[in-house]
Amino acid sequence: MKIKDERAELSKMLGNSPKEINKNVPENSTEIPGLKAEPVTDVNFDELKLKCEVDARIMITNAISFILPIDMIENNEYLKNKLEVDVISLASMIYQLRTNEVMQKALIDQVNLGMVNARMFEVFTGMSKTIGELNKQLIQTVEAIKETYKTFREDVKEKRTEALGQTTRGASGMLTAGDGSVVTRGSKELINNVKRIKQANGIHKEFIDEAELIPEIPIEPKQ
Repeated sequence: MKIKDERAELSKMLGNSPKEINKNVPENSTEIPGLKAEPVTDVNFDELKLKCEVDARIMITNAISFILPIDMIENNEYLKNKLEVDVISLASMIYQLRTNEVMQKALIDQVNLGMVNARMFEVFTGMSKTIGELNKQLIQTVEAIKETYKTFREDVKEKRTEALGQTTRGASGMLTAGDGSVVTRGSKELINNVKRIKQANGIHKEFIDEAELIPEIPIEPKQ
């Protein structure tokens, strides 16, 4: 085609084109079907993050509920703030674990669709290793949190003992604090104290009834 013919063809194209061509140009890539990206997961990550926080709070509460009463934590500002920090820390770890699991599943779905290359298997191996390490760290973190609350419980016991003063044991085996208050003990210590009294008095008869329900415990007369 000669230059003269090319010029005529271009003039014809320009003459047939609209005055404003902006209307025929897509504003962004989302309006171009060929360039529109499709999501590979159906996960709402905002909802996932909130769920991880709920799961973290449940895990910590269940872990420490037999160590410290929940009402003690709620009534102590230090423990209350510490619990919130522990929840944030554990929730972040759970979120990292869940997102890695989501990405790993998305990778598997892409492989099932036929998008296979060597790099994808390398990434899958790395993500599997990360998920395993996160599971291990999650268990270790929960155990570390439990130990922290156990230490706090022991500190509380020590401070209460210091506040009560030196304890003394009476003739009947009852412990009293420096202020005259009675120091209560658990059932195990009560049984041991009964055995001690019986041995001290040379009692060999274990029970006073045939059903063996009422133990033989000497009652010392009041002075």
